[in-house]
Amino acid sequence: MDNATLAKTRTGIGGDPISVAVVGHTNAGKTSLMRTLLRDLKFGVISNHPGATRHVEAGQILVNETPVITLFDTPGLEDSIELLEALEKLRPEQDNGLGRLRAFIQDLDRYPQFSQEAKVIRQLLQDELIFYVVDVREPVLGKYRDELKVLSYAARPVIPVLNFIAAPRSNLAQWREQLAALNLHAQVEFDTVAFNFEDEKRLYQKMQALMAARYDDLQKLIDERQRQWDAQIDSAAQRIAGLWTDVASFRRMTANEAAEIQSAATQMQQQVRKAESDCVSDLLQIFRFADEDVTIADLPVRDGEWELDLFDPDNMKRMGVEAGGGAAAGAAVGVGVDLMAGGLTLGAAAALGALAGVVLQTGRRYREDLTAAIRKQRKLCVDESTLKVLWLRQQYLFEALQKRGHASQQPMALADGGSPELPGDWSRWLRKARSNPEWSSLRPGCDVDDQERVAFIKTIGSNLPGVLVKS
Repeated sequence: MDNATLAKTRTGIGGDPISVAVVGHTNAGKTSLMRTLLRDLKFGVISNHPGATRHVEAGQILVNETPVITLFDTPGLEDSIELLEALEKLRPEQDNGLGRLRAFIQDLDRYPQFSQEAKVIRQLLQDELIFYVVDVREPVLGKYRDELKVLSYAARPVIPVLNFIAAPRSNLAQWREQLAALNLHAQVEFDTVAFNFEDEKRLYQKMQALMAARYDDLQKLIDERQRQWDAQIDSAAQRIAGLWTDVASFRRMTANEAAEIQSAATQMQQQVRKAESDCVSDLLQIFRFADEDVTIADLPVRDGEWELDLFDPDNMKRMGVEAGGGAAAGAAVGVGVDLMAGGLTLGAAAALGALAGVVLQTGRRYREDLTAAIRKQRKLCVDESTLKVLWLRQQYLFEALQKRGHASQQPMALADGGSPELPGDWSRWLRKARSNPEWSSLRPGCDVDDQERVAFIKTIGSNLPGVLVKS
Protein backbone atom coordinates (compact mmCIF):
# COMPACT_ATOMS: atom_id res chain seq x y z
CA MET A 1 0.00 0.00 0.00
CA ASP A 2 1.60 3.29 -1.03
CA ASN A 3 1.46 6.46 1.03
CA ALA A 4 -0.74 8.39 -1.38
CA THR A 5 -3.36 5.66 -1.47
CA LEU A 6 -3.43 5.48 2.30
CA ALA A 7 -3.87 9.22 2.64
CA LYS A 8 -6.75 9.31 0.17
CA THR A 9 -8.71 6.30 1.34
CA ARG A 10 -8.34 6.19 5.10
CA THR A 11 -9.63 8.44 7.83
CA GLY A 12 -8.81 7.74 11.46
CA ILE A 13 -11.07 7.74 14.53
CA GLY A 14 -10.35 11.35 15.46
CA GLY A 15 -9.32 12.44 11.97
CA ASP A 16 -6.34 11.20 9.99
CA PRO A 17 -4.51 8.18 11.42
CA ILE A 18 -1.42 8.99 13.43
CA SER A 19 1.52 8.68 11.06
CA VAL A 20 4.65 7.04 12.49
CA ALA A 21 8.02 6.64 10.80
CA VAL A 22 9.77 3.42 11.82
CA VAL A 23 13.46 4.13 11.46
CA GLY A 24 16.78 2.76 12.63
CA HIS A 25 20.04 1.26 11.51
CA THR A 26 20.13 -1.59 9.02
CA ASN A 27 18.96 -4.89 10.57
CA ALA A 28 17.81 -3.25 13.82
CA GLY A 29 14.42 -4.96 13.46
CA LYS A 30 12.20 -2.28 11.88
CA THR A 31 10.30 -4.68 9.61
CA SER A 32 10.08 -7.16 12.50
CA LEU A 33 8.41 -4.48 14.62
CA MET A 34 5.96 -3.78 11.79
CA ARG A 35 5.04 -7.47 11.48
CA THR A 36 4.46 -7.83 15.19
CA LEU A 37 2.37 -4.68 15.58
CA LEU A 38 0.39 -5.46 12.43
CA ARG A 39 0.10 -9.20 13.30
CA ASP A 40 1.13 -9.75 9.71
CA LEU A 41 3.62 -12.54 8.97
CA LYS A 42 3.89 -11.50 5.33
CA PHE A 43 4.69 -7.82 5.74
CA GLY A 44 7.96 -6.74 4.13
CA VAL A 45 11.13 -8.76 3.83
CA ILE A 46 13.15 -9.96 6.81
CA SER A 47 16.72 -11.04 6.22
CA ASN A 48 19.96 -11.37 8.14
CA HIS A 49 21.62 -9.58 5.25
CA PRO A 50 21.66 -5.77 5.43
CA GLY A 51 19.45 -3.66 3.20
CA ALA A 52 16.48 -6.02 2.86
CA THR A 53 14.11 -3.02 2.96
CA ARG A 54 14.83 -0.78 -0.03
CA HIS A 55 11.61 1.22 -0.15
CA VAL A 56 9.17 2.81 2.27
CA GLU A 57 6.23 0.47 2.92
CA ALA A 58 3.14 1.24 4.97
CA GLY A 59 0.70 -0.70 7.11
CA GLN A 60 -2.20 0.33 9.31
CA ILE A 61 -3.39 -0.63 12.76
CA LEU A 62 -7.19 -0.65 12.88
CA VAL A 63 -9.87 -0.40 15.53
CA ASN A 64 -13.17 -1.77 14.27
CA GLU A 65 -12.00 -1.40 10.66
CA THR A 66 -10.98 2.21 11.26
CA PRO A 67 -7.26 3.04 11.05
CA VAL A 68 -5.73 4.59 14.12
CA ILE A 69 -2.04 4.42 13.25
CA THR A 70 -0.24 4.28 9.93
CA LEU A 71 3.25 2.86 10.25
CA PHE A 72 5.89 3.54 7.60
CA ASP A 73 8.72 1.05 7.39
CA THR A 74 11.86 2.77 6.08
CA PRO A 75 15.20 1.57 4.70
CA GLY A 76 18.06 1.38 7.16
CA LEU A 77 20.30 4.35 7.83
CA GLU A 78 23.45 2.86 6.36
CA ASP A 79 25.96 5.71 6.62
CA SER A 80 24.81 8.10 9.31
CA ILE A 81 28.31 9.48 9.92
CA GLU A 82 28.72 10.78 6.35
CA LEU A 83 25.07 11.87 6.27
CA LEU A 84 25.43 14.00 9.40
CA GLU A 85 28.59 15.60 8.04
CA ALA A 86 26.75 16.53 4.83
CA LEU A 87 23.83 17.98 6.76
CA GLU A 88 26.08 20.04 9.04
CA LYS A 89 27.82 21.60 6.07
CA LEU A 90 24.53 22.97 4.76
CA ARG A 91 23.73 26.59 5.51
CA PRO A 92 20.05 26.86 4.72
CA GLU A 93 18.00 30.03 4.98
CA GLN A 94 16.11 28.42 7.88
CA ASP A 95 19.21 27.66 9.96
CA ASN A 96 17.96 24.82 12.11
CA GLY A 97 17.55 21.05 11.87
CA LEU A 98 14.37 21.14 9.82
CA GLY A 99 15.95 23.64 7.45
CA ARG A 100 18.93 21.34 6.91
CA LEU A 101 16.72 18.32 6.17
CA ARG A 102 14.60 20.29 3.70
CA ALA A 103 17.65 21.76 1.99
CA PHE A 104 19.14 18.28 1.70
CA ILE A 105 16.01 16.94 -0.03
CA GLN A 106 15.82 19.98 -2.36
CA ASP A 107 19.43 19.53 -3.41
CA LEU A 108 19.49 15.75 -3.48
CA ASP A 109 21.23 15.52 -6.86
CA ARG A 110 24.42 16.47 -5.06
CA TYR A 111 24.18 13.38 -2.85
CA PRO A 112 23.61 10.27 -5.00
CA GLN A 113 25.39 8.17 -2.37
CA PHE A 114 22.55 8.86 0.07
CA SER A 115 19.64 7.52 -1.98
CA GLN A 116 18.44 5.25 0.84
CA GLU A 117 18.93 7.85 3.57
CA ALA A 118 16.94 10.36 1.48
CA LYS A 119 13.88 8.05 1.63
CA VAL A 120 14.14 8.06 5.41
CA ILE A 121 14.47 11.84 5.63
CA ARG A 122 11.46 12.41 3.37
CA GLN A 123 9.43 10.21 5.71
CA LEU A 124 10.68 12.00 8.82
CA LEU A 125 9.45 15.28 7.36
CA GLN A 126 5.98 13.87 6.68
CA ASP A 127 5.19 11.95 9.86
CA GLU A 128 4.06 13.00 13.31
CA LEU A 129 6.13 10.64 15.42
CA ILE A 130 9.22 8.42 15.13
CA PHE A 131 9.86 4.91 16.38
CA TYR A 132 13.64 4.58 16.56
CA VAL A 133 14.36 0.84 16.61
CA VAL A 134 17.53 -0.17 18.46
CA ASP A 135 19.25 -3.54 18.38
CA VAL A 136 20.52 -3.66 21.95
CA ARG A 137 22.89 -6.49 21.07
CA GLU A 138 24.97 -3.77 19.46
CA PRO A 139 27.19 -1.50 21.59
CA VAL A 140 26.46 2.22 21.58
CA LEU A 141 28.67 3.34 18.72
CA GLY A 142 29.29 6.73 17.16
CA LYS A 143 27.18 5.91 14.10
CA TYR A 144 24.14 5.43 16.34
CA ARG A 145 24.75 8.74 18.11
CA ASP A 146 24.88 10.37 14.68
CA GLU A 147 21.58 8.71 13.71
CA LEU A 148 19.95 10.20 16.79
CA LYS A 149 21.36 13.62 15.92
CA VAL A 150 19.86 13.37 12.42
CA LEU A 151 16.51 12.34 13.91
CA SER A 152 16.60 15.31 16.27
CA TYR A 153 16.71 17.59 13.21
CA ALA A 154 13.17 16.43 12.30
CA ALA A 155 11.75 18.06 15.45
CA ARG A 156 9.36 15.16 16.02
CA PRO A 157 8.75 13.17 19.21
CA VAL A 158 10.93 10.05 19.24
CA ILE A 159 10.20 6.78 21.02
CA PRO A 160 13.27 4.52 21.15
CA VAL A 161 12.14 0.89 20.80
CA LEU A 162 14.73 -1.34 22.43
CA ASN A 163 14.67 -4.57 20.45
CA PHE A 164 16.16 -8.02 21.10
CA ILE A 165 16.19 -7.46 24.86
CA ALA A 166 15.77 -11.21 25.45
CA ALA A 167 19.03 -12.00 23.65
CA PRO A 168 21.79 -13.37 25.89
CA ARG A 169 24.22 -10.73 24.64
CA SER A 170 22.71 -7.36 25.40
CA ASN A 171 23.87 -3.79 26.04
CA LEU A 172 20.51 -2.69 27.38
CA ALA A 173 21.89 -0.70 30.33
CA GLN A 174 24.30 1.26 28.13
CA TRP A 175 21.55 2.08 25.65
CA ARG A 176 19.19 3.24 28.39
CA GLU A 177 21.89 5.50 29.79
CA GLN A 178 22.84 6.94 26.40
CA LEU A 179 19.24 7.64 25.41
CA ALA A 180 18.48 9.27 28.75
CA ALA A 181 21.53 11.50 28.28
CA LEU A 182 19.89 12.72 25.07
CA ASN A 183 16.61 13.36 26.93
CA LEU A 184 14.96 10.43 25.20
CA HIS A 185 13.16 9.12 28.26
CA ALA A 186 10.11 7.65 26.52
CA GLN A 187 11.92 4.38 25.88
CA VAL A 188 10.10 1.08 25.42
CA GLU A 189 11.57 -2.38 25.75
CA PHE A 190 9.89 -4.39 23.02
CA ASP A 191 11.39 -7.60 21.75
CA THR A 192 9.96 -8.35 18.33
CA VAL A 193 10.86 -12.05 18.60
CA ALA A 194 10.13 -12.78 22.28
CA PHE A 195 6.77 -11.03 22.39
CA ASN A 196 5.20 -9.60 25.54
CA PHE A 197 1.74 -8.13 25.15
CA GLU A 198 2.27 -5.75 28.09
CA ASP A 199 5.24 -4.22 26.24
CA GLU A 200 2.99 -3.45 23.28
CA LYS A 201 0.53 -1.68 25.57
CA ARG A 202 3.39 0.34 27.05
CA LEU A 203 4.40 1.43 23.54
CA TYR A 204 0.94 2.91 22.92
CA GLN A 205 0.91 4.45 26.39
CA LYS A 206 4.20 6.21 25.58
CA MET A 207 2.53 7.58 22.47
CA GLN A 208 -0.32 8.87 24.63
CA ALA A 209 2.18 10.70 26.82
CA LEU A 210 3.78 12.38 23.81
CA MET A 211 0.60 13.07 21.81
CA ALA A 212 -1.98 14.41 24.24
CA ALA A 213 -4.32 15.45 21.43
CA ARG A 214 -4.61 11.80 20.30
CA TYR A 215 -4.94 10.33 23.80
CA ASP A 216 -8.53 9.12 23.34
CA ASP A 217 -7.80 7.50 19.97
CA LEU A 218 -4.89 5.63 21.45
CA GLN A 219 -6.91 4.56 24.48
CA LYS A 220 -9.50 3.02 22.15
CA LEU A 221 -6.67 1.17 20.46
CA ILE A 222 -5.29 -0.09 23.79
CA ASP A 223 -8.75 -1.21 24.91
CA GLU A 224 -9.41 -2.99 21.63
CA ARG A 225 -6.04 -4.73 21.63
CA GLN A 226 -6.70 -5.89 25.21
CA ARG A 227 -10.12 -7.21 24.22
CA GLN A 228 -8.63 -9.05 21.26
CA TRP A 229 -5.85 -10.50 23.41
CA ASP A 230 -8.28 -11.75 26.06
CA ALA A 231 -10.47 -13.27 23.35
CA GLN A 232 -7.48 -15.04 21.80
CA ILE A 233 -6.44 -16.52 25.13
CA ASP A 234 -9.97 -17.68 25.92
CA SER A 235 -10.54 -19.17 22.44
CA ALA A 236 -7.25 -21.03 22.52
CA ALA A 237 -7.87 -22.41 26.01
CA GLN A 238 -11.33 -23.63 25.08
CA ARG A 239 -9.98 -25.25 21.91
CA ILE A 240 -7.38 -27.19 23.91
CA ALA A 241 -9.93 -28.20 26.54
CA GLY A 242 -12.26 -29.36 23.76
CA LEU A 243 -9.52 -31.50 22.22
CA TRP A 244 -8.71 -33.10 25.55
CA THR A 245 -12.37 -33.82 26.24
CA ASP A 246 -12.84 -35.34 22.80
CA VAL A 247 -9.87 -37.67 23.26
CA ALA A 248 -10.39 -38.53 26.93
CA SER A 249 -14.02 -39.49 26.39
CA PHE A 250 -13.31 -41.27 23.12
CA ARG A 251 -13.91 -45.02 23.02
CA ARG A 252 -14.44 -47.68 20.44
CA MET A 253 -16.25 -50.97 20.84
CA THR A 254 -14.98 -53.93 18.90
CA ALA A 255 -15.37 -57.67 18.75
CA ASN A 256 -12.94 -59.51 20.98
CA GLU A 257 -10.86 -60.76 18.08
CA ALA A 258 -7.21 -59.81 17.54
CA ALA A 259 -7.61 -58.61 13.96
CA GLU A 260 -10.64 -56.48 14.75
CA ILE A 261 -9.02 -55.02 17.86
CA GLN A 262 -5.92 -54.07 15.87
CA SER A 263 -8.00 -52.49 13.13
CA ALA A 264 -10.04 -50.48 15.61
CA ALA A 265 -6.93 -49.37 17.49
CA THR A 266 -5.29 -48.17 14.27
CA GLN A 267 -8.35 -46.16 13.30
CA MET A 268 -8.49 -44.69 16.80
CA GLN A 269 -4.85 -43.60 16.64
CA GLN A 270 -5.40 -41.94 13.27
CA GLN A 271 -8.43 -40.07 14.56
CA VAL A 272 -6.60 -38.82 17.66
CA ARG A 273 -3.56 -37.67 15.70
CA LYS A 274 -5.73 -35.82 13.22
CA ALA A 275 -7.67 -34.23 16.07
CA GLU A 276 -4.44 -32.93 17.58
CA SER A 277 -3.20 -31.66 14.21
CA ASP A 278 -6.50 -29.81 13.64
CA CYS A 279 -6.25 -28.28 17.11
CA VAL A 280 -2.70 -27.05 16.45
CA SER A 281 -3.82 -25.45 13.17
CA ASP A 282 -6.67 -23.72 14.97
CA LEU A 283 -4.35 -22.42 17.70
CA LEU A 284 -1.98 -21.02 15.08
CA GLN A 285 -4.86 -19.33 13.33
CA ILE A 286 -6.16 -17.85 16.60
CA PHE A 287 -2.76 -16.23 17.23
CA ARG A 288 -2.38 -15.40 13.52
CA PHE A 289 0.55 -17.64 12.77
CA ALA A 290 1.03 -20.04 9.87
CA ASP A 291 1.09 -23.84 9.88
CA GLU A 292 4.79 -23.82 9.04
CA ASP A 293 5.52 -22.07 12.35
CA VAL A 294 5.22 -25.39 14.15
CA THR A 295 6.63 -28.81 13.39
CA ILE A 296 4.54 -31.65 14.76
CA ALA A 297 5.89 -35.07 15.61
CA ASP A 298 3.26 -37.81 15.72
CA LEU A 299 1.53 -38.10 19.04
CA PRO A 300 2.48 -41.53 20.46
CA VAL A 301 -1.08 -42.78 20.89
CA ARG A 302 -1.41 -45.83 23.10
CA ASP A 303 -4.65 -47.71 23.56
CA GLY A 304 -5.94 -48.64 26.93
CA GLU A 305 -8.97 -50.26 28.40
CA TRP A 306 -11.08 -48.71 31.06
CA GLU A 307 -14.04 -50.12 32.87
CA LEU A 308 -16.89 -47.97 33.94
CA ASP A 309 -16.99 -47.52 37.70
CA LEU A 310 -20.68 -47.65 38.37
CA PHE A 311 -20.11 -46.92 42.05
CA ASP A 312 -18.53 -43.58 41.27
CA PRO A 313 -20.80 -41.03 43.07
CA ASP A 314 -21.27 -39.01 39.88
CA ASN A 315 -22.45 -42.08 37.99
CA MET A 316 -24.79 -43.23 40.72
CA LYS A 317 -26.32 -39.81 40.98
CA ARG A 318 -26.82 -39.68 37.26
CA MET A 319 -28.46 -43.10 37.33
CA GLY A 320 -30.86 -41.91 40.00
CA VAL A 321 -29.24 -44.10 42.64
CA GLU A 322 -28.04 -42.06 45.57
CA ALA A 323 -24.94 -43.39 47.29
CA GLY A 324 -26.05 -45.65 50.11
CA GLY A 325 -29.57 -45.69 48.74
CA GLY A 326 -32.04 -48.47 48.09
CA ALA A 327 -30.81 -52.03 48.26
CA ALA A 328 -32.74 -53.16 45.23
CA ALA A 329 -31.19 -50.56 43.01
CA GLY A 330 -27.73 -51.26 44.43
CA ALA A 331 -28.17 -54.95 43.85
CA ALA A 332 -29.19 -54.34 40.29
CA VAL A 333 -26.11 -52.25 39.72
CA GLY A 334 -24.04 -54.94 41.36
CA VAL A 335 -25.31 -57.48 38.88
CA GLY A 336 -24.23 -55.18 36.11
CA VAL A 337 -20.76 -54.79 37.57
CA ASP A 338 -20.42 -58.48 38.14
CA LEU A 339 -21.24 -59.26 34.58
CA MET A 340 -19.10 -56.52 33.17
CA ALA A 341 -16.15 -57.98 35.07
CA GLY A 342 -16.82 -61.28 33.35
CA GLY A 343 -18.17 -63.22 36.33
CA LEU A 344 -21.42 -64.87 35.28
CA THR A 345 -22.36 -65.84 38.80
CA LEU A 346 -26.07 -65.85 38.06
CA GLY A 347 -27.94 -67.95 35.62
CA ALA A 348 -28.15 -66.52 32.15
CA ALA A 349 -31.85 -65.77 32.38
CA ALA A 350 -31.48 -64.09 35.75
CA ALA A 351 -28.53 -62.08 34.54
CA LEU A 352 -30.21 -60.87 31.42
CA GLY A 353 -33.35 -60.05 33.34
CA ALA A 354 -31.43 -58.10 35.93
CA LEU A 355 -29.42 -56.30 33.30
CA ALA A 356 -32.50 -55.42 31.36
CA GLY A 357 -33.75 -53.69 34.46
CA VAL A 358 -30.52 -51.84 34.93
CA VAL A 359 -30.45 -50.78 31.31
CA LEU A 360 -34.00 -49.55 31.61
CA GLN A 361 -33.15 -47.67 34.77
CA THR A 362 -29.90 -46.12 33.69
CA GLY A 363 -31.09 -45.01 30.32
CA ARG A 364 -29.13 -44.60 27.14
CA ARG A 365 -25.96 -43.31 28.76
CA TYR A 366 -24.95 -46.76 30.12
CA ARG A 367 -26.65 -48.98 27.62
CA GLU A 368 -23.53 -49.22 25.53
CA ASP A 369 -21.38 -50.39 28.43
CA LEU A 370 -23.81 -53.00 29.60
CA THR A 371 -24.67 -54.42 26.23
CA ALA A 372 -20.96 -54.57 25.42
CA ALA A 373 -20.43 -56.60 28.58
CA ILE A 374 -23.16 -59.03 27.58
CA ARG A 375 -21.69 -59.43 24.12
CA LYS A 376 -18.15 -59.68 25.52
CA GLN A 377 -16.96 -56.87 23.28
CA ARG A 378 -13.67 -55.08 23.84
CA LYS A 379 -13.84 -51.42 24.72
CA LEU A 380 -10.81 -49.36 23.63
CA CYS A 381 -9.96 -45.92 24.90
CA VAL A 382 -6.88 -43.71 24.82
CA ASP A 383 -4.31 -44.54 27.47
CA GLU A 384 -3.90 -42.02 30.31
CA SER A 385 -0.20 -41.56 29.59
CA THR A 386 -1.11 -40.47 26.05
CA LEU A 387 -3.61 -38.00 27.45
CA LYS A 388 -0.91 -36.52 29.68
CA VAL A 389 1.42 -36.07 26.68
CA LEU A 390 -1.43 -34.56 24.68
CA TRP A 391 -2.22 -32.07 27.45
CA LEU A 392 1.40 -31.03 28.03
CA ARG A 393 2.03 -30.56 24.29
CA GLN A 394 -0.94 -28.26 23.92
CA GLN A 395 -0.06 -26.38 27.10
CA TYR A 396 3.49 -25.85 25.83
CA LEU A 397 2.20 -24.55 22.49
CA PHE A 398 -0.36 -22.33 24.22
CA GLU A 399 2.34 -20.68 26.32
CA ALA A 400 4.83 -20.44 23.45
CA LEU A 401 2.37 -18.74 21.07
CA GLN A 402 1.65 -16.05 23.64
CA LYS A 403 5.36 -15.18 23.66
CA ARG A 404 6.08 -15.49 19.95
CA GLY A 405 6.56 -12.36 17.88
CA HIS A 406 5.35 -12.32 14.30
CA ALA A 407 8.92 -11.67 13.18
CA SER A 408 10.15 -15.03 14.48
CA GLN A 409 11.83 -17.01 11.76
CA GLN A 410 12.51 -20.34 13.46
CA PRO A 411 9.64 -22.86 13.60
CA MET A 412 8.73 -24.28 16.98
CA ALA A 413 8.74 -28.00 17.66
CA LEU A 414 5.58 -29.22 19.32
CA ALA A 415 7.33 -30.47 22.43
CA ASP A 416 6.08 -32.44 25.39
CA GLY A 417 7.49 -29.74 27.65
CA GLY A 418 5.81 -26.84 29.36
CA SER A 419 5.00 -27.11 33.01
CA PRO A 420 5.20 -30.81 33.98
CA GLU A 421 2.54 -30.17 36.60
CA LEU A 422 -0.85 -31.60 35.76
CA PRO A 423 -3.92 -29.79 37.04
CA GLY A 424 -5.00 -30.82 40.52
CA ASP A 425 -8.37 -32.03 39.25
CA TRP A 426 -6.84 -34.23 36.57
CA SER A 427 -8.10 -37.55 37.96
CA ARG A 428 -11.60 -36.22 38.51
CA TRP A 429 -11.70 -34.77 34.99
CA LEU A 430 -10.57 -38.08 33.57
CA ARG A 431 -13.22 -40.09 35.40
CA LYS A 432 -15.89 -37.68 34.25
CA ALA A 433 -14.75 -37.73 30.64
CA ARG A 434 -14.49 -41.53 30.66
CA SER A 435 -18.06 -41.85 31.90
CA ASN A 436 -19.39 -39.61 29.14
CA PRO A 437 -18.38 -41.18 25.83
CA GLU A 438 -21.13 -39.22 24.10
CA TRP A 439 -19.04 -36.07 24.71
CA SER A 440 -16.42 -37.11 22.15
CA SER A 441 -16.87 -35.48 18.77
CA LEU A 442 -14.53 -38.14 17.38
CA ARG A 443 -17.51 -40.48 17.18
CA PRO A 444 -20.83 -39.93 15.44
CA GLY A 445 -23.78 -38.45 17.24
CA CYS A 446 -21.92 -36.12 19.59
CA ASP A 447 -23.97 -33.11 20.63
CA VAL A 448 -21.25 -30.47 20.87
CA ASP A 449 -23.76 -28.04 22.37
CA ASP A 450 -24.65 -30.33 25.26
CA GLN A 451 -24.69 -27.91 28.20
CA GLU A 452 -22.92 -30.26 30.58
CA ARG A 453 -20.19 -30.88 28.02
CA VAL A 454 -19.83 -27.15 27.32
CA ALA A 455 -19.53 -26.40 31.05
CA PHE A 456 -16.97 -29.19 31.49
CA ILE A 457 -14.78 -27.81 28.68
CA LYS A 458 -15.03 -24.32 30.09
CA THR A 459 -13.85 -25.56 33.49
CA ILE A 460 -10.88 -27.39 32.00
CA GLY A 461 -9.90 -24.43 29.82
CA SER A 462 -9.88 -22.08 32.81
CA ASN A 463 -7.06 -24.14 34.30
CA LEU A 464 -4.57 -23.35 31.57
CA PRO A 465 -1.83 -20.86 32.57
CA GLY A 466 -2.61 -17.24 31.76
CA VAL A 467 -6.35 -17.72 31.34
CA LEU A 468 -8.33 -15.00 33.01
CA VAL A 469 -11.05 -16.64 35.07
CA LYS A 470 -14.11 -14.44 34.87
CA SER A 471 -16.42 -14.42 37.87
